[in-house]
Amino acid sequence: MYCKEWEKVGMFFGTYERNLDNKFRLQLPNKLVKEMPEHFYLLRGFEGALSIYEEKDFQKYLSSLEKMSFLEEKARTYMRLALSSVEVLDTDSHGRISLGSAIAKRYGLSSEVVIIGVLDHFEIWDKAAYEEYQKKNEASYEKIAEDLGKLSKEED
Repeated sequence: MYCKEWEKVGMFFGTYERNLDNKFRLQLPNKLVKEMPEHFYLLRGFEGALSIYEEKDFQKYLSSLEKMSFLEEKARTYMRLALSSVEVLDTDSHGRISLGSAIAKRYGLSSEVVIIGVLDHFEIWDKAAYEEYQKKNEASYEKIAEDLGKLSKEED
């Protein structure tokens, strides 16, 4: 589903299948990134995904980390693991980002990848890994939605 109004608020959404070229470059979908920034920030994601942020959302992410106490072991561990994986990815004049062979190897990316929008960022998945994730979690979608709905009502 695509909604023109979402472009104005800078949300990422949708699913796109792409192929990495032989130089490990990835063509980003036009619908995903209307105005191509000069660079993106790559972070280690969850469940095997790479999380990709634009500058403004990366700054928000960093601000959320600053609220954590470095005196707490879990906070230190998370910050170390998350921030040590950060890479700055430059975009080229053709709307591509270069992941490079080291990133592709580290995160198990084959030439076939899936890009999914997740509100303030997008994720890059190896296609086979994403299909496995979908298969594993699809049946629990409604239950997860129900549980999250209960949580949000409790917070109100």
